[in-house]
Amino acid sequence: RSEQSSYNWRISMEPFILHNLDIRMSTDENKASLPAYDHTKLSAINTCPTWGILRYSLHRRMPGAGREMALEAGAAAHESFAALKWFQYYSRQADTEAKKSLAETEGSRIFGVDRFNEMRQVIDGSKTDRTNAINFCLEALYTSGFYDDPRDTRRTISNLSEGIICYIDSYDLDKYTIYENKHRIGVEIAFDLTVSVEWEMNKDPKVTVGRFTGKMDGLLYNKDKLMIWEDKTGARIDDAWLSQWIMSHQITGYCLAASAFTGEECLQALVSGMKVPIAKNPSDTIRKEMVNRSYDPFILQWANWFVHSVEMDQLYIDHIEQAPKYTHSCNRYFRPCSFVPYCTADTDEKSQIVTEMEIDEWSPLTGE
Repeated sequence: RSEQSSYNWRISMEPFILHNLDIRMSTDENKASLPAYDHTKLSAINTCPTWGILRYSLHRRMPGAGREMALEAGAAAHESFAALKWFQYYSRQADTEAKKSLAETEGSRIFGVDRFNEMRQVIDGSKTDRTNAINFCLEALYTSGFYDDPRDTRRTISNLSEGIICYIDSYDLDKYTIYENKHRIGVEIAFDLTVSVEWEMNKDPKVTVGRFTGKMDGLLYNKDKLMIWEDKTGARIDDAWLSQWIMSHQITGYCLAASAFTGEECLQALVSGMKVPIAKNPSDTIRKEMVNRSYDPFILQWANWFVHSVEMDQLYIDHIEQAPKYTHSCNRYFRPCSFVPYCTADTDEKSQIVTEMEIDEWSPLTGE
């Protein structure tokens, strides 16, 4: 009788070990030589590597793709959120000629010179702060370029206007202080950082380097503690909505960016959500939650996630046809992924399909 034997090879898999995380402002050399990664791009790669790399690394879009109303409406609302924070600085902190000049300069940076001058016309010194804030923020919405789509009755100018008024009424102009330095106020702060991660897995030391880019909605002081403020819009802002921000790498990344930008520790974060359309009870339209950070687990896990996502991108960007396809995301937001025709094509056809796609470059630094 022949006897069979087996041996179970047990490989000792050590977890991700972070040795050093260095984040600093990118130099011109960094910008020329290193690929850029923002939260949207990194999250897309994790949602599905094929989709994320095609859309955000290769900047491809299928021809004839329709409007993305949720993104467009959110971007338009953010124009008003930024306007309110600018108005807060202007009405509460710009108490010297130098600060008034800074407020004017920053208004032009945030909204563009011509548009900002048009928006400024609605501020009337004889009116109350509430009236001026509403007029100024609605003017930001009306000049944002957003327009209604007859197929979407929820994300409309009218519904956004009602939500923004609720947002203004829930906002305390005196509770927090807008960050300021000689050149910037803490509103719509774009950043371009170089991230160097020294890490180890299975006793194999590695270094991953890439640029991390993005734009912080707000940078304020909560008493003497630096705090990021992140605005969101959504169809619902219940506890399920909140849970996604408790661990969100976006919030952690922005805290790291704020620390690098200011040279001050930033571990406090506030997420503000606005429901579109407004709730039956207008007071339920806005929800604000503190989602503070710490090294363990938040920063440690962000570094792990950054390395994993960047390594995935660098592995497949030149071999997109071989990238994994996470089929759970073929249907997102109640409609099929636009790249399904690419994914279902024969391997020989894929290269031709890519060349026929539109080029549409996304940049968080410009909002395009």
